[in-house]
Amino acid sequence: MICHPFFYSTCFTNKPITITLKMSNFQLYNEIATLITKEVLDELNDADMQKLKNWIEESEDNHMLYTRLRNSVNFKSRIAEYQKIDMVTGWDIVTNMIDKRRKIVFLKKIFKYAAALLLPVLIATGFYFSGRISTKNEILTYSKVIHPGSTKAVLILNDGKRLVLDSINDLSINEKDGTLIEKKGANLNYVSSINREISKPIYNTISIPRGGEYNLVLEDGTKVFLNAMSNLKYPVKFSSKTREVELSGEALFEVIKDAKRPFIVKTSEINIEVLGTIFNLNAYENTKRVITTLVEGSVKINSIKTNESRLLAPDEQAISNLLNGQTDIKKVDASLYTAWKSGNLTFYDSRLEDIMTTLTRWYSANAQYKNESVKDVRFSGNLNRYGDINQILDILKSTGKINIEIEKNTILFSERN
Repeated sequence: MICHPFFYSTCFTNKPITITLKMSNFQLYNEIATLITKEVLDELNDADMQKLKNWIEESEDNHMLYTRLRNSVNFKSRIAEYQKIDMVTGWDIVTNMIDKRRKIVFLKKIFKYAAALLLPVLIATGFYFSGRISTKNEILTYSKVIHPGSTKAVLILNDGKRLVLDSINDLSINEKDGTLIEKKGANLNYVSSINREISKPIYNTISIPRGGEYNLVLEDGTKVFLNAMSNLKYPVKFSSKTREVELSGEALFEVIKDAKRPFIVKTSEINIEVLGTIFNLNAYENTKRVITTLVEGSVKINSIKTNESRLLAPDEQAISNLLNGQTDIKKVDASLYTAWKSGNLTFYDSRLEDIMTTLTRWYSANAQYKNESVKDVRFSGNLNRYGDINQILDILKSTGKINIEIEKNTILFSERN
């Protein structure tokens, strides 16, 4: 997906900002944004036209936003131009416009920062919120060294042999138990032999380096999408009683349902048990928590430290404290925490340090902070994780609250006085 990063940056205070955006409406905004874009491009069918009409008539704010978009001289030509690159881009832009409607009251309170906030939107679409704002700001170029990640991984076989997967086009290996390991393109698939058992399980480990990602299909059909700096250890063939894997890092699991064999993901401090479900697990080493976000199905989280269990429902997130073993559960929009699998990174009222922890894993960069307070500056936004990091840094700096310096692949942040 191609989209301009941080359309709705909100770095205006070191204290957490309360925004009227409801995360549960995230999918609704995308749907309405799609309809507006299709109408502009004359691609609406009758059913979609009625949906859009109903939304417009729902409130005066909706009607005003729609009218402004349609009356913008540059809007249609801009979306058509973006469409040549990627159909999804147009409605990504409009999504952020709709998001702005939920922040009108908030923006009025911080009007002096409006130019910095809306500048990237104006550049992308030619849309005007409150008069003409100059776009002649200097575009800063920070680094030609920092690049986004790519598909790459190392496969470690049971005998210790290491295969660099990104340097191999196609691969076919037969393990001792008859399991066929096939690499085609950017995917690794395990195909189990029929009725062939061995007394001792055979394990493989896939290691994703900094700035990497990889997908694999386990022998039961479960799909695993692995993020940067992650390791997954798994048997090439599961036993007849259970399916167990070990994770360090972040992965999205799409688990095949098997009532007779629960699927268990082991981390350093917690175990996640499921039968068939989709969930995201963030369990990086050297952190103080493990975050489990459920998309569909159900999962049971077992704490090794306290021996307690908690159940998750869809669109719930469990944050397990590794220091005391306690797990807190909250309601979330799960799509925000799985967007990375589709090439997006979404942050909602997130600390700069937490954002940069994610970005530096993917961009193979380092982040340093001249003062502790700058770590707590907060942003919300959506960005293309395959895009240029310089665009992201330009938007961060345009908020007027932080200074950014670059030395090779190290990004240095400080707070503006």
